[in-house]
Amino acid sequence: MSARQRADASIQAGPAELISGPVVTRADLNAALNCARPVRRASIGALLTESGTVDEADVRDALKMQSQRPDSRLGEVLVAAGKITEDQLYQALGDQLGVPYVRLGNFDVEPAALAILPQDLARERRVLPLMLNEGRLVLATDDPTDSATLSALRFRAQRPIEAVLASPSDLEAAIAAHYPPFDDAVLLQEAERLRQARAESSELGSPERMALEKPIVRLVNNLLLNAVKRRVSDVHLLAGEHHATARYRIDGSLVLVGEFSAALVPAIIARVKVLASMDMTERRLPQDGAIRMDTPHGPVDMRVSIIPAIYGESVVIRILDQSVGLRRLADIGFDKSGEQRMRALLNRNQGLMLVTGPTGSGKTTTLYAALQEFNTGEYQIVTVEDPVEYRLEGIVQSAVQTALGCGFAQALRHVLRHDPDIILIGEIRDAETAKIAIESALTGHFVFSTLHTNSAAQTITRLLEIGVQPYLVSATLAGVLAQRLARRNCIHCRKPEVVTAEVRELLGIGSDEQFWRGAGCAECLDTGYRGRVAVYELLQMSPAQRELIHAQATYDQIESQAVKDGMTRLTSQALSLARAGTISLDEVLRVRID
Repeated sequence: MSARQRADASIQAGPAELISGPVVTRADLNAALNCARPVRRASIGALLTESGTVDEADVRDALKMQSQRPDSRLGEVLVAAGKITEDQLYQALGDQLGVPYVRLGNFDVEPAALAILPQDLARERRVLPLMLNEGRLVLATDDPTDSATLSALRFRAQRPIEAVLASPSDLEAAIAAHYPPFDDAVLLQEAERLRQARAESSELGSPERMALEKPIVRLVNNLLLNAVKRRVSDVHLLAGEHHATARYRIDGSLVLVGEFSAALVPAIIARVKVLASMDMTERRLPQDGAIRMDTPHGPVDMRVSIIPAIYGESVVIRILDQSVGLRRLADIGFDKSGEQRMRALLNRNQGLMLVTGPTGSGKTTTLYAALQEFNTGEYQIVTVEDPVEYRLEGIVQSAVQTALGCGFAQALRHVLRHDPDIILIGEIRDAETAKIAIESALTGHFVFSTLHTNSAAQTITRLLEIGVQPYLVSATLAGVLAQRLARRNCIHCRKPEVVTAEVRELLGIGSDEQFWRGAGCAECLDTGYRGRVAVYELLQMSPAQRELIHAQATYDQIESQAVKDGMTRLTSQALSLARAGTISLDEVLRVRID
C-alpha cells in the first residue's frame, strides 16, 4: 500500500481507527504505518495543553523563559523546567508531525534491517533501522523532517526510507545497545592478526606502527565517539594480565563496555598518544595530553592522563563536551528559592564566592554557569585554571604551568595587573593562594573559586585554619555553595523502594512515607539511574555570621546561624528530592553530610 493509499484509507476509516499512543513492537509499528496519521497544525504548546499534560500557565511561563534563551525550543524549556518528560514531549511531536512515536527500550528490532546500514553511518546520522515494511526501510530518528539526512540514507540503502520518531535519549541508548562501542569481531580479529604479524617479524616499535593501521584507528575512534554520544564523563582503559577492559563513567558510575586482548593494549594506547600529541615511545613515566575531536555534535575537547601500571599503561580520558557540561545557572538544578538566593549573591560587585565539594561534584560546571551570567561584554573576566576545562568566547582563560614554576599564586599576581573585574581561580590549594584571593576580593574584584571541604560552614573554619585572618574572611566572603551530584532515578523503571527501619531512623523519616528507586532496564543500561541532579546548601553571609567569625566561633555555631539565616542543609534538600521521587534514599545516604 502506497503512502497515498494509506492516507486515503485513514480518511475513510476516520479518526477512531488511527493508531494512537507510543509504539513499542514491530507489530504495532506495522499497524501504525498502514494507518496514516493526520498532521496536526497546532503548536506544541497547544497540543500539550489539549492533552492535559500541562496547563496554560505552564506554557506562558515557558514562553517567558524561552524569550530569554532564543536558541531553545518551547518543548525543551518545559522539559528542563520539569513540567513534562522527554517522553511526553515526543509523543506530542509525533501527533504534530503525523508520524508514529516509537519507544525503543524493548522494541524487537529486525536484524535484517540493522544489516542494511553500516553502524558508522547510523551513529553519525543518529538513526536506528527498525524493520522492513513493504520494501521500505523503517528507521527511528529524532528529526523526521531532516530531508537531507533521509535522502543520504535512501541513497546508501538503495531503497525507500520511512522515518518514525524517537526521543534523543531513547535513540542514543538504543543505538548503543544494538551497536557495540567497538567494531564487530571482524575488526578485532583483523587487529589481532596485524599484531601477530608484527610480533613474528620482530619489528621494533610495532605498537607505534600499529597505531596507524586502520583497525586500531577505527577501534579508538569508535570508543571515543560512542562515549561522546552517550554523554560519558570519563573513558577508562585498563590492561590486565590476560585481557584489557574499556569502561565508561556514566552518571558517576563505571560501566563495562568492552573487553579485548591485553596484547592489543600497547597499540591502542599508542593511538591515543598520537591523538593527544604525546611521546609514543615513553612508557615509564606518566604523561598528560589533550585531544580535540570533531564529532557529529561539534568539536569536543578531551583531557588524557596515562600512567604506568604493572600490566601496561592505564589510560583515563576526561571528556569535556560543552553541549553537556556547560550550562546556564537556571539549568544547574536549583529550586526557585535557591536560584533567587544565588542570584542575589551574584548581584554584588565584589567579594569572594566559594563552591565546595569532593572531586566530581560539579563545582566547575556551577562556576562556569555563574560566569556566564556576567559574560555580556561589560566585564573583563579572567580565569586561572589547572587545566582550562571549557572554552568560552569573551573570557580570558589561562592555565597554570606548575612545571615552569607558575602555580595559582604566581599566575594570580599577573592576573591582577590585567585589569580584571571578575576572577575565577580553579582551586584554592594553599594559604598563599587563599591570601591573594582574599586580597583581590578586598580591592574591588568579584572572585570565584573552589575549596575541598564537606559543607558550607566547614569552609569558613577551613579558611581560618589555613591562616586567613578572621577580619579578612568576614570582610570579603559573600557566600559558600556546598554541592554534590546525586543520580536521578530512571523514570522508565522506577518502582517503590524498600526502606529498612534503620535507614528511616537514621534519616528521620516517617514509617508511612513512600520512596522510589530505579530497578534497572534497557533505558538506563540496567543501572536504575539516568542523569544527575545537583544537591546543595547555600550559605549567605549575614551580620550575625560576621560577628561569629570575628569571635572565631565553632563549626556548629556557624552552621546553626546559617540555618537561621535561611540555609537548607544539604541532607534536607536531598530528602526533598527523594520525597519527590527524583532520587532514591540510597543516593541520599551517599551524598548526605553528617
